[in-house]
Amino acid sequence: MPRTPSAAAPATPKKKTKKAISPRTAQFIAVGVVLLFLAAITAILVSTLQAPGADGDALPEPDPSVTAEVLRDDSHALTSPADPEVTVVEFLDFQCPACAVASQAVAELKAEYGDRVAIVIRNFPLTSIHPHAVDAALAFEAAAAQGATVEMYEALFATQQQWSPATVSQAATFRQLADDLGLDLAAYDRVVADPATLDRIARDRDDAIGLGLQGTPSFFVDGEPAAIASFDDLRALVEAKLN
Repeated sequence: MPRTPSAAAPATPKKKTKKAISPRTAQFIAVGVVLLFLAAITAILVSTLQAPGADGDALPEPDPSVTAEVLRDDSHALTSPADPEVTVVEFLDFQCPACAVASQAVAELKAEYGDRVAIVIRNFPLTSIHPHAVDAALAFEAAAAQGATVEMYEALFATQQQWSPATVSQAATFRQLADDLGLDLAAYDRVVADPATLDRIARDRDDAIGLGLQGTPSFFVDGEPAAIASFDDLRALVEAKLN
């Protein structure tokens, strides 16, 4: 019986040798990756700086035409001596951890010299890094409208570590603080919702920018910037003025 010839084994295809990337091409790829990375970072930063806070309240754009003032007639005070010997003005952000620490030093000044030193608080919310700062400022303004300036100032800093890390709106938290303080919530809500309140906060912010401030807390003593390295320095400066 004749043998059937076996089928020829299929030829093994030759592997194609990958062509090496030239150094110039590799350089272009590397540059492209870097540019894409930088573009992504830039987009994040721009959106962070331009977006309203997590609570949704965006301040009006800064007004460069405003003549900056350290103190205004309607600024809120923690102490109101009839004839102050020294006036301390603080620009603060209620979500700023350093401002919470400063509030302890301010409390000491208030307790010791409250009948001689006027202590004034002004808003400077750093919205690019503190998403709840504007709503906290709104709560402060709404409480101040009912004469609870000191009480809300203290409550916001006393609870800062609880609400500051939150990633969602803390407006309800601040409203609860107002309720705990016994405020008229209907009146509180009206002030918070009033566009004029945001304008007032923005005016404080514009003054801070116009005065060249870049962070919080920033202090002025008798209208002059307080160049201090610690809160002990602030106390010493006030004492020197008093003496």
